[in-house]
Amino acid sequence: MSTRVLVLGHSFIKRLYKDILNRWKPNLVQHLNLRHAGVQVRFLGFPGGNIDRLLEDEQNRLRQEMIRFPPDIVVLQIGGNDLDSKKIDMSVYIEKVSRFIGILQTTYLVKKVVVSEIFPRLFLRAKTCPIVYHHGKYLIDQYFYLSLADHPSVSFWYHKSRLTAQEKLFMSDGVHLNVGGTRRFFKSLRGAVMSVL
Repeated sequence: MSTRVLVLGHSFIKRLYKDILNRWKPNLVQHLNLRHAGVQVRFLGFPGGNIDRLLEDEQNRLRQEMIRFPPDIVVLQIGGNDLDSKKIDMSVYIEKVSRFIGILQTTYLVKKVVVSEIFPRLFLRAKTCPIVYHHGKYLIDQYFYLSLADHPSVSFWYHKSRLTAQEKLFMSDGVHLNVGGTRRFFKSLRGAVMSVL
């Protein structure tokens, strides 16, 4: 029996999926190169996606995907668009992510959830101070890393500095990953899934 994985989040996920279909050999990488391990992977990314959009699911895209492809594991890549906002309250954000994880586990019966590290940004869209963004990123990542350390069904995944600390991996907009960054993101997501198999 195969393990079903949904990689869910913001535009990085949508861009990764498009890169897999358009630039790489889809039959080789479509399932994060884990098909031999019995893993099926689907991607659902929302441009500009944030935690409120996932919770509200106004167009029922998430609900429809969860019904069509009920995942055993969800890898959640979210947070950058929330932090790149003038009105972020980190404690409210953390509470919403925790509530969303609860929905995944109780409503959709997801067995394991992986919360991924928030990506840094070289440029911010909102008039937020970069120091505030990166300090918030650090605090939120640390909170989830420490609070999920012994959780039996939810874990935290660091993408590691070889991906998140290198400016050369970002596009000129300073937000999105370029082709090289997307390839490293692919490998990191593969590692995240392997960590919970």
